[in-house]
Amino acid sequence: MQLMSLNRNSLAALLAGGEPLVIHHWDADGVTSAVTIAQFVGRGVSFLVPPFTYRPKADFMNVVAGLSADKDLVLVVDYNVQPEVYASIVAAAAGKPVVVIDHHVSAYPRVANFYYYNPAAEGDPMGLWPSAAHVIADALGFYDPMLIAVSIYGDLWEEALNNRVYRAYMNELGLDVERDSGLIRECAMQLWASEAARLTDVIGGLAYSLAYGGVDPCQAILSDPRMTNAREAVEADMRRAINDAERGEALGGRVMIYGIKASYRVTGMIARQLARQNPGKAVVVYSLEGGVGKVYVRGLRDSRPLIERLRSKGLSAGGKSQLGNNVVSLEVPQESLDVTVKEVIRSMEELAGSILLA
Repeated sequence: MQLMSLNRNSLAALLAGGEPLVIHHWDADGVTSAVTIAQFVGRGVSFLVPPFTYRPKADFMNVVAGLSADKDLVLVVDYNVQPEVYASIVAAAAGKPVVVIDHHVSAYPRVANFYYYNPAAEGDPMGLWPSAAHVIADALGFYDPMLIAVSIYGDLWEEALNNRVYRAYMNELGLDVERDSGLIRECAMQLWASEAARLTDVIGGLAYSLAYGGVDPCQAILSDPRMTNAREAVEADMRRAINDAERGEALGGRVMIYGIKASYRVTGMIARQLARQNPGKAVVVYSLEGGVGKVYVRGLRDSRPLIERLRSKGLSAGGKSQLGNNVVSLEVPQESLDVTVKEVIRSMEELAGSILLA
């Protein structure tokens, strides 16, 4: 069966005529993507945030089945999972079209009623698709530039200031990139802290309130004391985790390895910080988050060969191959974490000439 990739016009037509269930990632990009869709579609959108895992169980699919029963289609936004998970969502939707909108390097299932719109599915070397919310805004031509700027900053962080797409949205807002990005960063940090602290009650209702609540998005996010309190706790936990990390190296010091212990979902952000502290080197960071093994690799010249190599070895690798944002991420059972880290290092050694900077 042929993979069904949508174009801009077909995506816009599909959304304009339906009432979707939107399954969206729990981070800033996922939330703002869902809000952007709702602002285009209008009333009638339902939202669902997956549990904090890329390997959801059958009970989540039961929820999808129930919520999609009276909807026209199911959208999966910025939630980069393995093909079999997408196929399970298609099965749960029971004949309704399932459309993935994303900007990660992705592999998709060849099943009926599955469609995708992802201009970065095979990589984004020019950095033209820095967030899923931007992918949606570009396709629909209908968006809040502040929300899209937050989505990009929440994915790129400080690198956003060098991204041409982010700069274009800031110009559209009449904001100076260097002087005014502090506001965007604060908004993105609040959302990240909610994700890291697993504030399911906050994140679960956020897209609806921002889309339909008649409030200024950044003001609402910055004024939420639950997010602010979570941010203080999460940032303190992250500092402790970095200070106490187990350190190692491979490939003659070209790859730095960090094992961390943290109370919150901070492994990805720690990997980003450690990559900045080790310019010219690759960084591998691993941890247990809620009993699940997490591995992140940053500081690569190109992440796509490593993603493909790990997938060929049966690992559920995801990530982005993007200008200024090359990252590989894996989520594995707790008992598989050590062997997965070893396999990641072995694969990096095999691919060193094509993926490492130095």
